[in-house]
Amino acid sequence: MNARRLATVFFMAVVFLPAGERLSSQQPPPAAPAQGQGRNPLTTAEHLRLAFLVGRWEEQVAYTSAKPEENKGSGRWVANPALGLYLQIRYEATSPAGPYRAFGVMTWDRDAQVYRLWWFDDAALVGEYRGNFTDENNLVFVYSGMIEGQAFRERIRFTRVSPSELRTKIEQSWGSGEFKPYLEAVAHRIEGPARGAAQQPPQN
Repeated sequence: MNARRLATVFFMAVVFLPAGERLSSQQPPPAAPAQGQGRNPLTTAEHLRLAFLVGRWEEQVAYTSAKPEENKGSGRWVANPALGLYLQIRYEATSPAGPYRAFGVMTWDRDAQVYRLWWFDDAALVGEYRGNFTDENNLVFVYSGMIEGQAFRERIRFTRVSPSELRTKIEQSWGSGEFKPYLEAVAHRIEGPARGAAQQPPQN
């Protein structure tokens, strides 16, 4: 069991699909309701900051530590708002190691004052990350845990390049070692929220 299950991320969405269902480019994210409708009174400015991830994305992945003939992959993912408080993410990818499928949930934890990400994949493994924005365009998460009895850490950085481009960098550390590059990905939004939705709270 390797760390790819934590790493090929993102990337994210918790619409629980039947086992045989695949992402379809014909299914756009739901349009945001008209302003003022369906707002959750618990939605905060921190929840709204996640709006830059909403939409349907396609990405190219480079595994920085792999052999040249095995270092390329591709993925696609959808991030949809839910309940005014969460992002639900649905992700699938193809790489030399084989297909990969996962879903995730991202939110703001008011009590802990951190963003949280839960990641579930087709290897029956679960990752729980905590993080925060380091500036307006960078959201960083860190996972700390054990894999097969060995200490493991993973750091994920999401960088907003433009409204339609997102870069992801993942670094990993085994034992007490330093973080080392694992992968870098460039994603482009192929469908997104309705115009102006980035200024509205996530909706049901």
